[in-house]
Amino acid sequence: MIIIFLSIFLAAIPFGVASAIYAHEANNYGYAERKARMRGTTPPSAPKFHTKMASIVSVIVVALYILTESYVIVPAGHIGVQVTFGTVNQTTLTEGLHFVNPFSGIKNVEVRLVSTKLENASAGTRDLQQVHTNIVVNYRLDGTKAAHIYKEFGLDLQDRVILPILNESFKAVTAHYTSEELITKRDQVSQQIREELNSKLMKYSITVGDISLVNFGFSAEYQKAIEAKVTATQSKLKAEQDLARIEVEAKQEIAKAEGRAKAIQIETQAINSQGGASYVQLKAIEKWNGKLPETMAGSSTPFINLK
Repeated sequence: MIIIFLSIFLAAIPFGVASAIYAHEANNYGYAERKARMRGTTPPSAPKFHTKMASIVSVIVVALYILTESYVIVPAGHIGVQVTFGTVNQTTLTEGLHFVNPFSGIKNVEVRLVSTKLENASAGTRDLQQVHTNIVVNYRLDGTKAAHIYKEFGLDLQDRVILPILNESFKAVTAHYTSEELITKRDQVSQQIREELNSKLMKYSITVGDISLVNFGFSAEYQKAIEAKVTATQSKLKAEQDLARIEVEAKQEIAKAEGRAKAIQIETQAINSQGGASYVQLKAIEKWNGKLPETMAGSSTPFINLK
């Protein structure tokens, strides 16, 4: 409808200009005619309204305007949907330059990968705990169904379709896991939410890419309970590690004692088998520093029987 009103407005401009020129010439003609009568001369010819010229100019202006409105550019990553007098044309436009009906409006529907975020989603776990999180989902529209999608949902697809179904899928999947499993099995939970969401959005010609669960949060009381459990687990693990270390050290000491006892046993057997006095003298020689022992009189007395 806008193009019709603009066309009428543009067509009227040349006639308005011609009317202004005619009015100006008529005013001048009246003055010249009165002056000629007073002098008794022949008055000038009366001005004429140039209807033909105004019509030609109007046609040219309207034609140029309609021609410019007949070309549209669909940006990259979009599909153009034509709407003519409220009717959606099922023939869509790919990205690029197109010549279309000048009375049609073009709605650009994005078909590349789009990201949206569901904030503060809440659900109940299998162990009756409330969990809160933000969910980021990437999705893509089927370009071949762009006209149908626009006709049914317009351009506000996220708020009307995707986010409500995402919230519903999150609640359905979370109910099968405990609060602890949501943390330890985050990847598995994300995959199941993605599958649940994808199955529900297929009928809307929407394909889900990736899903990310951000910032899991629980009630303050449950957070304190989790922290206490983690602290107790860490303390237990440290105690087990200390016990294992003590056992290893004790085994090492036992092994050393057994080694010393075995060495003493071997030496004892050697003394008994090779003669005690000779063996003692041999050990004394091994430990001798090369100095003879001194007596009270100051003379050195050998401690080895040289006979």
